[in-house]
Amino acid sequence: MSPADSDETKAPGGNPERTARYDVHLDNEHRVRWRMVAPNGRVIACSARGHTTASACRTELDALRARIAQLRPLMGRADGGRGWCWSLAIDGGAVVALSARTYERLESCQISYDRFVRALMAAPPGADW
Repeated sequence: MSPADSDETKAPGGNPERTARYDVHLDNEHRVRWRMVAPNGRVIACSARGHTTASACRTELDALRARIAQLRPLMGRADGGRGWCWSLAIDGGAVVALSARTYERLESCQISYDRFVRALMAAPPGADW
């Protein structure tokens, strides 16, 4: 199976207990951020900014999930021009989500974004954060 056909939100065979998950943590400035983690442990995407409370972080993530179909990512060269990355803003405002890494090719970056969207819709945040 090619990377474009793979689905990082589920294990082979579509096992539902192997979906992506959210990791909520405090950054170095003690602000709340989220990361989306694939079943293999790799970070798919992360929040672009920190929040003062977990509730505020969750509200932004819920807004992102509700509007993801209408949003288009900005794809561009990473700092220093060493690879491609994507970012996502709501209503052309502040960036709320970022690719977790850079990619050698623009096509790989687009595939990464597509995987993020599938995972975002398949793995709603739990009520326990």
